[in-house]
Amino acid sequence: MYKDLHGFQDFKNQEQYKLKVRKSRTFNKLIEKKAVKQNVYSGKRFLGFTPNNKEVWISMKYLRNDSTLDIKVDSGFNELFKDGAVLANKRIVMKTGTKKPDVKQQMTALKKNAGGVITIRTLNYISKLISIIESKHSKAYIRNKPTSLLFQYTSSIIYEGDIEKDIRWTDVIKFWDLPSGEYFTVDSFSKGKDN
Repeated sequence: MYKDLHGFQDFKNQEQYKLKVRKSRTFNKLIEKKAVKQNVYSGKRFLGFTPNNKEVWISMKYLRNDSTLDIKVDSGFNELFKDGAVLANKRIVMKTGTKKPDVKQQMTALKKNAGGVITIRTLNYISKLISIIESKHSKAYIRNKPTSLLFQYTSSIIYEGDIEKDIRWTDVIKFWDLPSGEYFTVDSFSKGKDN
């Protein structure tokens, strides 16, 4: 009796595994189809409130056709370094063109740290990232195209994508032929445009 029951459990596990693989293949084909059709990857992240209670967001946009990567911060970014500024206590992101969430409600919704807290270190990292992207002639670029590593750093800090409303940054790297280049870290660059 035990052997038959055990044999059935093995059979059941194997069949469930086959279904899982089929579903993931179907999912991956849908994502690939969506990624191949799409030509713009863009999103935003909430950084915090200035001392004057103004929202500050950072946005990124990558255009597939001409391989341009742009990053913009709202006016008031430098105000976030000042006393009285309230930095985001969790990661609040959105795909460009979608309805903006109620930021104050989002920040108070979950008291536990859900990750993605903005700190002064995060703001300094973003400043360096902006400098790298604006310079367009460092090892983060190959023939005026951003490398996959630069795109990864940018999308990871701003907008990582959403499989329900968008594609993910990994799909862009996989299906949009971003060049791979020399390894670097964002912290190895200075804040100036001399990168």
